[in-house]
Order: sequence, then structure tokens, then C-alpha cells
Amino acid sequence: MHLALRAIVEGTATATGTEFFYALVRELARALSVRYAFVSELLESGARVRTLAFWFDGNLIDNIEFDLDGTPCEVVMRGETVYYTRKVYEMFPRHPELRELGIESYFGVPLVAESGQEMGHLAVFHDQPMVKEFRGMALLKIFAARARAELERKRAEQALRKSEERLASILASAMDAIVTIDAERRITLFNAAAEKVFRCRKEQAIGQPFEPFLSKRFGNLLKGYCLAVQPATVNSQQLWAPEGLTARRRDGEEFPVEATLSPLEIGGQRFFTVILRDVTERWQSEETLKQLQLENIYLQEEIKTRQSPGHIVGDSPAMQAVFGHAEQVAGTDSTVLLTGETGTGKSVIARTIHDLSDRRDKLFVNVNCAALPGELVESELFGHEKGAFTGATAQRKGRFELADGGTLFLDEVGELTAGAQAKLLRVLQDQEFERVGGTQTLKVNVRLIAATNRDLARMVKDGAFRADLYYRLNVFPIRLPSLCERPTDIPLLARYLLDKFARKMGKSIHDLSPRACERLLRYSWPGNIRELQNVIERAAILARGPLLEIDNALELRLDDPEPAASTPEPLGSLEAMERAYILQVLERTRWVIEGERGAAAILDLNPSTLRSRMQKLQIRKAGTAA
Repeated sequence: MHLALRAIVEGTATATGTEFFYALVRELARALSVRYAFVSELLESGARVRTLAFWFDGNLIDNIEFDLDGTPCEVVMRGETVYYTRKVYEMFPRHPELRELGIESYFGVPLVAESGQEMGHLAVFHDQPMVKEFRGMALLKIFAARARAELERKRAEQALRKSEERLASILASAMDAIVTIDAERRITLFNAAAEKVFRCRKEQAIGQPFEPFLSKRFGNLLKGYCLAVQPATVNSQQLWAPEGLTARRRDGEEFPVEATLSPLEIGGQRFFTVILRDVTERWQSEETLKQLQLENIYLQEEIKTRQSPGHIVGDSPAMQAVFGHAEQVAGTDSTVLLTGETGTGKSVIARTIHDLSDRRDKLFVNVNCAALPGELVESELFGHEKGAFTGATAQRKGRFELADGGTLFLDEVGELTAGAQAKLLRVLQDQEFERVGGTQTLKVNVRLIAATNRDLARMVKDGAFRADLYYRLNVFPIRLPSLCERPTDIPLLARYLLDKFARKMGKSIHDLSPRACERLLRYSWPGNIRELQNVIERAAILARGPLLEIDNALELRLDDPEPAASTPEPLGSLEAMERAYILQVLERTRWVIEGERGAAAILDLNPSTLRSRMQKLQIRKAGTAA
């Protein structure tokens, strides 16, 4: 035993990696006088192993892979030490090669990581019986620990190599120049983007001082930064360089840059990373810069308009009640259901509730359920795994994942498919779901606001919408009044929209004319605020003076009032007026509903919404069956 142990130790002492495994099986076989020995690693499938070294009847042979099922190795890979002293070929008849080789005995020891995970195994087998007290078992156990350590080192090296390859790939593909310098401010890393920006090959830059690539101001800033960083906080002192800095290409040309500086410590040595971007193109034209500034101002105003609660216009009692309810529910995480006709501002109220809530700093994710094809609704909401369906070439996060910590707004929730309704119910109940085609359960923290212009209660009775989902959504309902229910708000809204479009178009339009205001008040507004917005925009385009006029060219039936008669003409109901107007538009479009010149576009309605209204108002083309 002592001599055998010494022989194996001496034979493997100086070997590492692959050479160690070769030496181990060779010396084991010789010391124990067996014909076969191998060491293996378990593959990712968990059902196959690959030999790292195989001593076969006096020679090292090429490594092999094989299935564990039905082999003597199967039990070893469950973490057990195995002693098969005789007639192994009879115990495992599914592998005739054991009988062909005359294998009588087999001893195996698992290689178990410190975490308890099986990594592989070490085995010897022979064409003669071996006793259970076989001295080689002690040697196997001793060198199984050494083999396990070597295998862990091998895997760590592989992981490090892959990590370095990924890092090199990231650095090579980065758009920004990335330069790392040591404490003496000499370059230790110079990525491909840096080569392009500085017009200098990496081989020419590595080991050289970085200062020649910087302007005097930038060089002084970097020097002061490197001296100021304290060792105790070396990994937390990132600096955004001030505007106006320039760097210098190898040919001497200076160019404007944006840059960040950050320290890091590796192996007790201090380094600094400079990430910079060439912004020459941004500075090339003063005119372009001015245009960008103007566009930026407009975009900022648009963002403010979209996000600020102050842009909700209306002082009617009906709208004040809506505002009050929105403020009350904003501070909670309760689900809100917004109802009302198309174009009444449901998305604006949803955004307001989000902005007034504690989730205001997180995402507000808007999903229009009616705009999504039925077969893609679940994928859009919950995401999908690669290969979940045709065209799913990569994993994709759904809207619920994007809205985690924030608010998800489901507009036109009444259009959801039955499958999507079931999944949505589960998210509302448990705040968890699976991606389409996936098995992993994902948990989210999402506040849900839903909106619809349909009668969900009626849909529940008709079996078109789940009752349990309806009750989950209808925790805090807010009904938005139609524009005709809040006539006092029409002039306010019209002036707000006029100011917005006049500034956007660069026109000097100060107010509505009295005649225009009167005509707007006389109209029924079946398309609500969205229709009013379109009317004001068209009128602003046509406007030629300081007062906005509502012309008949706007295709609204806002005819001048007839001379006063002794008996006023009886007024029709709102529903009758809406039916009459929709019929007029349909006749004008020759009953074409969809398309740019269809009735839905003129009314600014979703085609499905228009068809629903037509069915409710019993509007049918003459000559068609009921």
C-alpha cells in the first residue's frame, strides 16, 4: 500500500490539468495491477459522462462519451462508492462489451464538489475478481479528492477563459472608447473603439502615458482625479467629466469629448478606466445644434404635457368628481377601472393616477389591447421564451415585467382573449405568471389600471368576459363623462388645444371667435375630446387671423341656426343625434368603415368600436339582412 501510494504520488506530483489525469490513471493501473482505469466528468445533461483520461490494457486511448443508463458507473454518479467484486458482465447484461472484455470486477468512487454536486468519477476494472477489502479502494478515495480538486480548477480556468472572451467581445464591440490606465497613468487597455477614435493601434498605445492623448485641461483633470481617489472608496468614486473637454488624436487633431472616469482595484493594484465618446458630429453645425435644441424644448414640453396632472382641463362638476376620485385612489395600490366613451381621456386619467402615486419614479407602461392581434396578446403582456411559437427567435420580456414596480395601463381591456383574461386574473390574484412557452414562475409588483369603452357587466352576462376578472378589475371604478355631459368644459378644452397647436405651428391665434365658440357648444361631439382635438387642429391649419373660426369645410354639421321661430324645434335625444351623425358619415363614405377615408377614421374611432356602436344603435345599410 505504502509503495503503491508513493508511486502514484511521484507519478502525478508535477502534472496539472490534462497531464495530471493521464498520469493518474496510468499510475493507478500500474500500482494496482489492473488492466483498465479512467477518470470522467459529468456532462450538463446529467445522463452522460466524458472521460478525461482512459488507461486501456497498457495504453492511453482517446477519450469517449457514454450514457450512464445501465452501466456500473450509474450508481457511482448518484454519489455512492461501488464495489463489484466479480461477474460484473452478468450484472449489466445491456452492455455486451463488458462480457467481450471479460470484465469481472469494477470499483468506482464519485468526485463530489464541496457544494455536494457530483462532478464525475474515478474507476478501475479488471478481468480478474477483486476482494472488497481491496487495497486499491483506499487509494481510489485518496486520489478521487485530488482529481476532484483538479477538475474544479480546470472548470474554473474554463469559466475564466470564457469570461475573458466575453469581456474582450464586449470591449471590442463597444461604441465608446474604453481606456484603462495604471497608477502611473500608463495605458493598460485600449479597445477597438479607442483605436478608431484616437487613430492609433493598440500595440502603439499599450504601456505609453495617456496624457499625450488629452488636452491640457483634460490631462490636469485626470491627474487631479487619480490623486484624489482614496483607497477605502476606490470602487465608488465615479466622475462625470465636465462639458467642454477635448482629447487629442495621435496625429494631433483635437476633438470634443464626453467622458466618465472611474477607479478600480485588482489584486491590490489601482487602475482607472476612462470611457469617452467623440462628439465632433454634434458640434459640426451650429444650425443643426439650434434645431436640436428647439426639438428638445418641444419634446420636453410634450413630455411635461403627457406627464403633468395639470394638463387635465375641466372645471365642470363631473370632471371635478373624476379628479377627486383619482387623487383619492392614487395613494393606494388598488386596481382602478376607467370607463367611458372613446376619446374621453381615460389614458390621461390613468397617467395622472400614476404620477400622483408612490410609483411615479417607476415606469408607466401603456398597452392598447384592441391594437394587438388576438394570438399575440399573451406574448405582449407576459413575454415569451425562445421557440415558444413560430417567429419567437429570442426570449422577450412582457409588459408586466417591464412595469415591475410601476404601473401597467391596459386600455380597451374588454378586447382581451379568453386565454389572456385567465392569465391576467392570476396576476391580479398572486402577482405571478409564466412567459408563453416557459415554466419558470415570475413574480412582479405591478399596479394595474384598466380602461374600456364597453359595458363589461353586459359582456359578463353574455359570457364574453370572465366574471371573476371583472370583479377583480372593478375594485375602484371611475366613469369619465362624455364631452356632451360637460359642455362648460368645451371652451376651456378648445382654448387649451388652440394654444397648443398655434405654438406648434408658429401661428399667432389668440382666441376662439364668438361664433366658433357658439358652434362648438351646439355640436354633440360623438368622438369626444379626440374629435374636438382634430377639429381644432384642422381649424388652426386653415386659420388666417388672430381669431379661430370653425368653417363648414371642417365637415361638421354645425349649420347656422335658422331664424327664430315662434315655436322652437323639438330636440332629439343624445342617442338619436349620435345615430343620425354616424349615418351621415357612413353615407358620405359609401358605408366604408376602415381605411384612411373610412367612417371610423372620420369619427376618430377604432373600427371595432364603430361596429359596436352601429350594432347598439341598430344602424344597418339598406338592403342588408338584420
